[in-house]
Amino acid sequence: MSELDDTLAAAREAYSAASKALRLAEVAAGQARVSPPGPVLEELTVKRINVVEDDGTLRIVIGNSTHGRTAPMRGRLVEHPGRNPSAGLLFVNDEGTECGGLQYAGLRGSDGKEQMGYLTVDDYEQNESLRLGMFQNGDASQRFIEFTDQPAWSIVDLIEETEGLDPAATQAVYDSYFDDVDGRGRSRMRLAREEDGSVRLLLRDREGRDRLRFIVPAEGDPVVEAVDPDGNARSLL
Repeated sequence: MSELDDTLAAAREAYSAASKALRLAEVAAGQARVSPPGPVLEELTVKRINVVEDDGTLRIVIGNSTHGRTAPMRGRLVEHPGRNPSAGLLFVNDEGTECGGLQYAGLRGSDGKEQMGYLTVDDYEQNESLRLGMFQNGDASQRFIEFTDQPAWSIVDLIEETEGLDPAATQAVYDSYFDDVDGRGRSRMRLAREEDGSVRLLLRDREGRDRLRFIVPAEGDPVVEAVDPDGNARSLL
């Protein structure tokens, strides 16, 4: 046997002995009705943490901005088609597909301070139907909560259909999904502090058209408007 073989054999023997000792300790603790504490670490530095079910199904991802570019979809990781790099936490449903999360990013850019943060909840295999967030870009900033009706088709199906296609064929698939009358998400309610300093509550119909507006500008009088389907507003104040 080589020196490496001797080392591996010794390591296996030591591991077996340690495992046996641990099992005996657990039995003894159980008989004494004592629950042994888990390991305590002063500090842990990682790029990604995966929380999985007993069968290995991914349920939660905590990761840096590199891992934030991917999304779990039906048990595998794929490049997200529209996500900016951001660190955060992703929640995954029982089938291994992303269903919401937390995203954060920020830096001092060419336009000054840049900052963003979002809490999102997704429709099944779709984009966010609930968003709570903020972004700051220089002197401009927004804070908002928004409800959105998402289409019934699956983002996972869309991505699977476009894998391996050239750009023209990929665009044709995207057009087939998004050009349908019900293919796009429609905002139904938005409460926000907007970039102009106003605070607004907008209530919209199924087509995403404003139907009722409550507006408090940064300066001046508040506005309440009812809006008809053609976009004509009638002041209620």
